[in-house]
Amino acid sequence: MPCDLCRDTIEREDVPHVIRICQGCGREMHIFELGDHGRGINIKEGERFVIPGSWLQFSLNPLKSRGTFSRIGLEWFAEQIFVQELPTKETDFEAQTKILEEQADRLLQDSPLISGLDINNPDDTKAILDAVAANKGSLEWWALFTCMFLSVARTAAANGQTDRALWATACAERCRAMLIFKEQLEEVVWMGHSAKRIIDILGVWDNHKENSDEEFWQLTFKENSYVLSQIFAVPLVFIQDKAYVGGMKLDRSEARFVDYLFSTESSREAILIEIKTPTTKILGSEYRGGVFPPSTELSGAVVQVLRYRMELTKSLQSVTEDRGVAINAFSPKCVIVAGNTTTQFKDPDMRRSFELYRSGLKDVEIVTYDELFRKVEVLANLFNLVRSRQ
Repeated sequence: MPCDLCRDTIEREDVPHVIRICQGCGREMHIFELGDHGRGINIKEGERFVIPGSWLQFSLNPLKSRGTFSRIGLEWFAEQIFVQELPTKETDFEAQTKILEEQADRLLQDSPLISGLDINNPDDTKAILDAVAANKGSLEWWALFTCMFLSVARTAAANGQTDRALWATACAERCRAMLIFKEQLEEVVWMGHSAKRIIDILGVWDNHKENSDEEFWQLTFKENSYVLSQIFAVPLVFIQDKAYVGGMKLDRSEARFVDYLFSTESSREAILIEIKTPTTKILGSEYRGGVFPPSTELSGAVVQVLRYRMELTKSLQSVTEDRGVAINAFSPKCVIVAGNTTTQFKDPDMRRSFELYRSGLKDVEIVTYDELFRKVEVLANLFNLVRSRQ
């Protein structure tokens, strides 16, 4: 029984913890206590460290695994999955296929698809088959067919039907391979395909740095709106490209359309993004003594996006009605994406003039294409994604 010293102690046995002896009654307590600065686990001298078996969880999918594999550890675990229970002798065939069949059976029995049904009850067989058939290609689907083919293989081998046993074994292994894919690899492979989009967009930048077709970049950013999201440190919601922001007269003339309309995820404050091209000139000719004013294209874009901002603020209700989106316009942020400093700036004076100009703008942020795609490259590096340069 707990004593006065340990009566209010909160014990945890479901996570890694230590066995600590109460100084009052001498009973063993299961204590989870964070270490210094909230990192790790506090272990005092004489205490036993315990990792519950139920807590350990390994998977090729990092989202389902506790801890992180080394490269060698990853290879070892893959071997356990793909070649586990591999018969070492011909006489082991029937016993080992039975083990694999039981593993697939357990997966089926634990599935919510057949909750309340018993795979060992013949009366539930049809209901189980119907439930799994309604989810063709699922984890349960491949588990069921693995079981079926393994059972056929064992029966055929026992009856001396060599060809049938070989056929069923081959089918069972292929179904089991799909079972492993669904259980361990599908999400990882999909993550890889999603991550490849980052490499692909960097390839687009490598090959189109001199592309002066604004419509090309309009479509590219529409298909990869996450790239423009890299400009900001807060999550964004893509609203629309070529979005109407107001200014339309009764004869429908002079309507204003900003290239992209975003909003912040939390406050829903509008963000207007106007794009030019990488070849858009950032600076004009030297004014005097190493001073370079903004180009006509850039200063014009600044005024343009500010006008869009004014129109959106005035016409917010009419712009957003019947759109099914919530947008605020207290003080909308404006962004211009234009130019390429790596090709346009020939000396430090040009860089200095540009930084002075854009840092002095109150309501407009200017981001160059090379800066934008450098942020994407940093994102790729975070996931160890390396693009091949052709």
